[in-house]
Amino acid sequence: MDERTKRTLIIAIVSAVAILGLLALLGYLLWPRPTAAATLRDFAIIVLALESIVVLFLLGVVIGLLWWLIQTVEKRIIPILDSTGETVNTVRGTATFVSDTVVSPLIQAASYAAAIRRAAKILAKWREMGTSDKVEEQEQGQ
Repeated sequence: MDERTKRTLIIAIVSAVAILGLLALLGYLLWPRPTAAATLRDFAIIVLALESIVVLFLLGVVIGLLWWLIQTVEKRIIPILDSTGETVNTVRGTATFVSDTVVSPLIQAASYAAAIRRAAKILAKWREMGTSDKVEEQEQGQ
């Protein structure tokens, strides 16, 4: 276990023990006084009711904000995504056009030039071999 997890676990255990101790002390003090316990119970019910009202109000606010967020996404972000899709299609079409009209003919011309260059080298070597054989024959014949 790392240090942070240990610290969190210790804080949770200490907090739980403190809350249980406080409740036990409160029960011990209120056991002989039932009217004080009833008053404290009524006070707790009122606090919980007010808390529930606040929580319901905040839940309504969160639902309203969520609805506003969904409307914003529909009105603003979806058109941006549609525009982005159109742009991607345009770029794809442009790339295909450039590939078909510029790059493919250029590659074909480069391959023809390479083939001609290779053929010229082979012919030059063949010629050199043929002339060197003739020179050797002439030298042997003299």
